[in-house]
Amino acid sequence: MSVNFLSLPSELRNKIYEEVLMDQEPIDPWALPYPFQPLTMELLRVNKTIHREASSLLYAQNRFDLTVHSPELVDSFLDKIGRNNASHIRHICISFPEVRYLDLHDVTLADDSDHILAKIQTDCINLRTLTTSLDSIYVTEGGLDETGSPSIVVETFALVDSRLRAIPSLQEIIVEVYEKDASAYVRREMESHGWTISVKENEELEEWYSDRSFSDMHGDDDHSSYDGGDDYDIDNDSDFWRRAGD
Repeated sequence: MSVNFLSLPSELRNKIYEEVLMDQEPIDPWALPYPFQPLTMELLRVNKTIHREASSLLYAQNRFDLTVHSPELVDSFLDKIGRNNASHIRHICISFPEVRYLDLHDVTLADDSDHILAKIQTDCINLRTLTTSLDSIYVTEGGLDETGSPSIVVETFALVDSRLRAIPSLQEIIVEVYEKDASAYVRREMESHGWTISVKENEELEEWYSDRSFSDMHGDDDHSSYDGGDDYDIDNDSDFWRRAGD
């Protein structure tokens, strides 16, 4: 009796999906193709059943890095993969939400940050973990270092926490800080909101940012066939994300 892939037990198929579609590092959807990228996206092109099974694991088990990107790019990524795939996403990395008017003690969330969080809240309805980095510039220019006012720290983190907690499914907020940047009272204030603090050395963060990429991510818009006549264009990625969409 002949045996094909779909006749294998679902547990075995999932093991295969994990081997070819999971990356230990966060995936940056806009990174240039990386020659040693372990993801094997051709699997999504086989047929509708495999596309459905593999896509579910791809989006649920990987971490997606949306840091330092504009709201337009975040919208584009989530729209191209489709609402169903976006609903599978459980782990996202974003830049620490930007606040405005810290010097005037009138703390508000910047429009770009508010838009990105609203889009994530609407589309990523099963998000579990959100990771963000509090970098040196934010700490010093935002008045969050030892020279800043404690009231600014309190107001800033309270605003950010309330906006993040508006994502109903969110279970854990991880804030990465440089080893020597965040003072003790800044860390205490973060911990008071239940945030998990991850302390990294400068070299570790630089390596973390430089290693992430998302290579050759191709599905099919009808989930059954693939016309390989067009190449991925980093400046015009509509087909690129459409193929990996619902």
